[in-house]
Amino acid sequence: MATEIVMPKLGLTMESGAISAWLVEEGQEVQKGQALLEIATDKVTMEVEAQANGILRKILVPAGQQVPVSTTIGVIAAAGEDIGSYVAVAPSAPAPPATPTPAAPPALAVPTPVPQTPASATAPSPTSAPVAPTPASSADGRRPHKTSPKARKIAAAHGLDLSGVSGSGPGGRIVSVDVLALIEQARLAPAPAPAAGAEERVELSRAEQVAAERLTASYQQIPHIHISMDVSAVWLQQFRTGYQLEGKKISFNDLIVKATARTLGEFPRVNSLAEGGHFRYAAQINVGVAVAAEQGLVVPVIRDAAAKTIEEIALEGTRLVAAARRGELGPDDMLGGTFTISNLGMFGVSRFTAIINPPQVAILAVGAIENRVVAVGTDAFAVRPQLTLTLAADHRVVDGALAARFLARLKEVLETPGLLG
Repeated sequence: MATEIVMPKLGLTMESGAISAWLVEEGQEVQKGQALLEIATDKVTMEVEAQANGILRKILVPAGQQVPVSTTIGVIAAAGEDIGSYVAVAPSAPAPPATPTPAAPPALAVPTPVPQTPASATAPSPTSAPVAPTPASSADGRRPHKTSPKARKIAAAHGLDLSGVSGSGPGGRIVSVDVLALIEQARLAPAPAPAAGAEERVELSRAEQVAAERLTASYQQIPHIHISMDVSAVWLQQFRTGYQLEGKKISFNDLIVKATARTLGEFPRVNSLAEGGHFRYAAQINVGVAVAAEQGLVVPVIRDAAAKTIEEIALEGTRLVAAARRGELGPDDMLGGTFTISNLGMFGVSRFTAIINPPQVAILAVGAIENRVVAVGTDAFAVRPQLTLTLAADHRVVDGALAARFLARLKEVLETPGLLG
């Protein structure tokens, strides 16, 4: 009996997905549980496994095409089995979407708090062009079929073609260390100089296209209000030094996540989700942290951050950042964010503004810790470490006074050791 391969629904908010690559060719025999293809959404790239033994008789949707969830994209069947009915209804390539006309923001009503549903998160970030390795010699020039799932994930995240690559695993199997070596080799190789007057056209990945669409809609349809405040970083530095002396790896961002989660607990309206003409309070405080990965910006989520210790936040943050940079984030790592932090301080950026990630109603932009001249007492000045926080809020839900009170309380938490610890 033929088995349909369908576009899976990887999250509650997922409506469609794009096929990054087919890992099996038409006519090839497959086993149940074998990786068949990779699906890319606006949040994550995942493998789809075969649900039955048989032969991949027909690929109905080629790589690079996007289709709605539950669409049949391929067929597994026995060698002589009739699959004409599936071929006859194969989906066609979708027409390019029309450019939406921004709608006027609706008035929002205050609801009774209800349980949270997952929400996605995106934020602006520079993108990276994929690198292409130099393939090793191959007898037939075809993509190797002996590739570990982890190696395929890393290769897909970096846009690498593994055709003809010789692996170091048993029987020439390509493993993750082989792909990482190719990435490092390409990183160290000098970039070719463009020809005089030449222009290079680089297509956005599907994830980047979706992020661009969402950010454009957010910027056009949400009335952003921006509030900035300078914060003393004296205690941030002392806390981090103390943890380092104990042999614990704690970043400034871990401390800011903890302080923000604590403050959100006192300001639940800032930790709410906008839905059409109303908003609802989120049941948990799930802080998304923007990460610049090779495949573009991703925002993994630290769940229930207010209930976690600084050490627990650091461990979870380290895991999520490492997974993001390897292209191994799962749907559960990306869903459910209620507030986002975007930190560009490590790049020396003093201050900036960020775009809200709907349906969230606020996002915090964190600048670099810098030594600045500040007033000490009434007629003296001194050099002290400072950083600037900028809150962007949806003015339909969070007015200027509420945004200012939230930021002032966050400043107080960051500057008070008893509250920060």
